[in-house]
Amino acid sequence: MRKCLEFPEEKQICENKWAAFKQAYIGKDKCSIIEENYDKLFAETPFKHPCSKTMFWSKTYELVHKYTEKTECLFTLEDTLLGYVLNGLSWCGEPGSNETLTDKCEDCRPNPVNSFWQVASRKFALHACEGASVMLDGERTEPYDSNSFFGSVEVPSLQSPQVKSLTVVLVNKESGRNCTCEALGSLRKDLDSRIGCTCKAVSKSQVEKCIEDDTPCGTCW
Repeated sequence: MRKCLEFPEEKQICENKWAAFKQAYIGKDKCSIIEENYDKLFAETPFKHPCSKTMFWSKTYELVHKYTEKTECLFTLEDTLLGYVLNGLSWCGEPGSNETLTDKCEDCRPNPVNSFWQVASRKFALHACEGASVMLDGERTEPYDSNSFFGSVEVPSLQSPQVKSLTVVLVNKESGRNCTCEALGSLRKDLDSRIGCTCKAVSKSQVEKCIEDDTPCGTCW
């Protein structure tokens, strides 16, 4: 509730969001909570950010959120109302109780937390349009992981012709590295063939400078 109230335009509906959220798991076996349990919550909380400013990420949590928070050029899932409110939290219920529990809520699959992020990630990707972006860690042996939320949930959910292109921002320690989507594991194969894909290598220091200088949107890479 506290985090919901930090969204000024949402103050009048936070109680309704809380009620819809609790309905998904309160009084239920934590190991039975599937994506459909959150249908009411997401029906009442559609994404409101510009669909053409969708930013995905994988293994770049800290840097990408520093960038989106400072520049407000792009929006990650955690910059949206539900993503922001539930980021970092754990929750579940148990049969016969009206309490919200926060301990050992993720020790089985499915569970309330994983199911929420599965459906949130899918709907976030379905909201995307025009040109979407993703920030990946170029220092990893395999920057693109087909088993990550981005690879397994968001990439398959990107819809053509709604989404026309995906820009991969590959962050490295040093500048000057070349990159292509075809070189990023199975990304090109996993992505709808009708969606264009370009890769732009950028140094971490350059992104940090964009954040520090409040660089205009679209000019950091």
